[in-house]
Amino acid sequence: MASALHTDPDDALIRALVDGHQLGVMVSARRRLSALMTLIETAKSSLRLFYYIFANDAVGLLVREALIDACNRGVKVKLLVDGFGTDDPDDYFYQPLIEAGAVFARFHPRWGRSYLLRNHQKMAIADAKIALLGGANIGQDYFDSANGAGWHDLCLSVEGPHVARLARYFDLLARWMRADKPKMRTLTAILARKSDAVGPLRWLFGGPFRRLSPLTRAIKTDVQKAFRLDLIQAYFAPNWGMLGRIARAGRRGTARLITARKSDNMTTIAAARHCYKRIMRGGAQVFEYLPQKLHMKLIIADDAVYIGSANFDMRSLFINLEVMVRIEDEQFANQMRALFGQQLGDCDPIDRLAHEASSGILARMHRLFAYFLVSTLDYTVTRRNLRRL
Repeated sequence: MASALHTDPDDALIRALVDGHQLGVMVSARRRLSALMTLIETAKSSLRLFYYIFANDAVGLLVREALIDACNRGVKVKLLVDGFGTDDPDDYFYQPLIEAGAVFARFHPRWGRSYLLRNHQKMAIADAKIALLGGANIGQDYFDSANGAGWHDLCLSVEGPHVARLARYFDLLARWMRADKPKMRTLTAILARKSDAVGPLRWLFGGPFRRLSPLTRAIKTDVQKAFRLDLIQAYFAPNWGMLGRIARAGRRGTARLITARKSDNMTTIAAARHCYKRIMRGGAQVFEYLPQKLHMKLIIADDAVYIGSANFDMRSLFINLEVMVRIEDEQFANQMRALFGQQLGDCDPIDRLAHEASSGILARMHRLFAYFLVSTLDYTVTRRNLRRL
């Protein structure tokens, strides 16, 4: 397995071969946008894209025009977006693409009980052979690193036979979204059926299951038995049980968390800080990323690596539709740990005793309330409404 890892963590590039699949990991905004545009511009027969946000800005226009060009050269283009995350109720922005022949659909109407459900997935698939996954949406903020204004993120390219399975999942989801009366049990059946139970490279999907989704079940299992656990999580507010599993991983071996110092939502940072005490008392180390807003979603549990759209919070683990790829390979896991180590150079380590000493009563109350909003109130209200669908 060959690899190339640059010394600058913001321009990191990892290449690997796992189970007959060519993998590429890109961090810098330049590399990630270039990979997306190349995927679109070189597609020969089909393009399938799903994004939570598809913004009407410079990057959104660039991608939309590239998709129109693809339609004009005979490529079958399907674009799906989330009805809440992407704000254009009249579809005016997408009309030129629709007129060019693309299939376009939104996930769920904006109103009704399903209003609280988000399809948070991000993927782009070309010719059912190459896929791009990660945390970035289509928008200037996700590909702009000037002066630390944009999001710090990560993108994974996968090329190989298993991409066809992801394409088939996409088509089933598109059909469900365009149905007259889509049913929730049909959606969860698709998510369960298309999640892989075994293999070095697995597609795993999360959503509003009554019990654990295939994605959450796999993460829980891997974290529960891990001796080496490394997490980069933009939004970190899991339940008390998952926090306990991370703490126990720290006692068994090592557990390290990089989370955000900067964000678009300071409530999520306060909620994450409420969790520090529990995991650090178990031996986990916590670091906050300093240069810009953090948007990565990465889990490395022993030899298993997760990359995709899911945050490490209650909404992503138990409610949102999410897609992650789980790659089990020792050398690839080591490469990703090297990337993790490079990110530490831009982080502020959190000292447990100093953190506890500086947390006055008002700070603790603020963090507890933020955690309640993010992990209890939002979760409870949403689950209660979705059970009625």
